[in-house]
Amino acid sequence: MGRDTRRSRLVIAALLVLAFTLITLDYRTSDSAPGARGVVHSVVGGVENAVTTVTRPVGRTVSSLTHPNRYHDRADRLAEENAQLRRQISDDAEIDRLAGELSDLRLLADKGQYTIVPARVIAVGDVTGMDWTVTINAGRRDGLAVDKVVVNTAGLVGTVTSVTDSTAVVKLICDPSSRIGARLEQTKLLGAVAGGQGPSTLTFTLYDASYQVQKGDRLVTFGSLDYVAGVPIGEVTEVVDVGGLSRTAEVRPFVSIGTLDLVGVIVGGPATDPGDRVLPPRAVPDSGAAGSTDGQAPSGQAPAGQAQSGEAPAGQVPAGGGAPAAQGAG
Repeated sequence: MGRDTRRSRLVIAALLVLAFTLITLDYRTSDSAPGARGVVHSVVGGVENAVTTVTRPVGRTVSSLTHPNRYHDRADRLAEENAQLRRQISDDAEIDRLAGELSDLRLLADKGQYTIVPARVIAVGDVTGMDWTVTINAGRRDGLAVDKVVVNTAGLVGTVTSVTDSTAVVKLICDPSSRIGARLEQTKLLGAVAGGQGPSTLTFTLYDASYQVQKGDRLVTFGSLDYVAGVPIGEVTEVVDVGGLSRTAEVRPFVSIGTLDLVGVIVGGPATDPGDRVLPPRAVPDSGAAGSTDGQAPSGQAPAGQAQSGEAPAGQVPAGGGAPAAQGAG
């Protein structure tokens, strides 16, 4: 009995010594050898990694169900960042567009020697056919006054009808009450352009019924005390024959009324009539249409050897006196 007790104590003491020895060795050699603990951790760790790989997706799904706002907030942040980038790109494109239009507007002003105040359309009036007007963000303090001509990069937009310190109302050329003096390109034939046919059609009437209008003729303002000369108006698209005299025509304006944005108000005119130099260059005709097929001369010109339609030979005055002529410099 006593011998068994002694043997048991020896075994327990030996086990305790062995345990302390393993702990000491594992602590001192942890950087170079895994030790007994490392062996157990390797076995248990492999099982743990396998279980984690299987359960991680399930845990994320459960987390998304229990905390839905976390992912919704992230989606909202990404959507807002995307919207900001889109707005920035759109703003950059708008700046480039306005810079291009302003450059073209300055080019038109240089050609006609006009002094122009740039402005933007900020409101549109009644466009039911009775009152075609827009409001622009320039006014009296910018030098604007009633009856000043308004243009954009394509040509005549309208005239100023009322002014405040910071805004102005512009009557468009298609307004039924609009009537502006006009001149045929390359001639001194005068008439008037009127609105009332919608935004894409004007009516041109010559002052002298003995002259004729032809399809393709282009018009510019002839100038007066109120209106500057040489501003492009539009092109004749159809001639209306009245009693055998082609003196009335439909005109397509150069300006697109429905897309008005940046405009310029002419507050100072040139010293001399700019003539036709503000008109855009004509499109180059196709090779098959380069020559006239019906023997007629180009619009505004008479056949070789003949006087221009409505003009008397040199030194003579046309019958009926003719309309007053605007002095041209171009």
